Amino acid sequence: MSETGTIFDIQKFSLHDGPGIRTTVFLKGCQMRCVWCHNPESLRAEKQLAFMEHKCLQCQRCAEVCPHGCHQFAQGRHEIDYSACQACGRCVEACPAQALKIYGQTRDVDDIIAEVIKDKPYFEKTGGGITLSGGEAMFQFPFALALAKAAKAAGLHVCIETNGASRPERYREIAPWVDLFLLDYKVTDVRAHKSHTGIAKRVVETTLETLNEIGAKVVLRCPLIPGYNFNDEHLAAIRAITARYDAILHAEILPYHNLGMAKHRELGQIPVCTIAVPDDATVAKALDVLNQGEGKAVRRG
Repeated sequence: MSETGTIFDIQKFSLHDGPGIRTTVFLKGCQMRCVWCHNPESLRAEKQLAFMEHKCLQCQRCAEVCPHGCHQFAQGRHEIDYSACQACGRCVEACPAQALKIYGQTRDVDDIIAEVIKDKPYFEKTGGGITLSGGEAMFQFPFALALAKAAKAAGLHVCIETNGASRPERYREIAPWVDLFLLDYKVTDVRAHKSHTGIAKRVVETTLETLNEIGAKVVLRCPLIPGYNFNDEHLAAIRAITARYDAILHAEILPYHNLGMAKHRELGQIPVCTIAVPDDATVAKALDVLNQGEGKAVRRG
């Protein structure tokens, strides 16, 4: 039996998760708690219930089948006790309006590779392949390692999108089966990095140093978040880092978007912050700054 893990999506025809047309496998679980996270369903490794209130018919069938009393109806409102939910999925099956869903599926490596390999003709025509993402792909390390090995055995180009928060020995162990690391660089200021992500900046720096030392190929991916890291100091640091490390092929900026706000509400969460979405002119100006002076090319991801 092959290694199993928990994923929350397999996205086909991905164009922004590495070179060519790719199939991206999203693993649940993450060490970081970035205040701007747009995939809140990815943070916890376990399965989670989500509720789309606008679809609810108030039929109360979910309450009838729930063994844990998670669903309550009063004064025209459907309330959910998420803390009591065991994500058994009975309410999802009973809901006629598809107002409920479970984020998270247990899948094994052979099953996933069998699904991904169907897209191999597209990979071969475009230089694409499989990308392991999250959450954080390295959070379920034995599962990610088994997926990478199986993908290479199937002749696939393998990318791993990572926040850099795993131990150096894990990057060394998985590197022989990874063609390209998409490494996040989130915040330059040391104190801000800790407060905004929950992880010390030095951990990520050590990962970059490790990947550089072993000769890995890296694309530095840099989210730009107004009010948090969209400033001159951070832009200058991105440029300097691309010049310092031979492993970095180029850098990509990822302007903030607010598409994850609805998912916070679906999970019964209040978004940590409200952030303005940068307009195209502001992003273009940042790109101009990033592509001045020494360093590798920086493009929009």
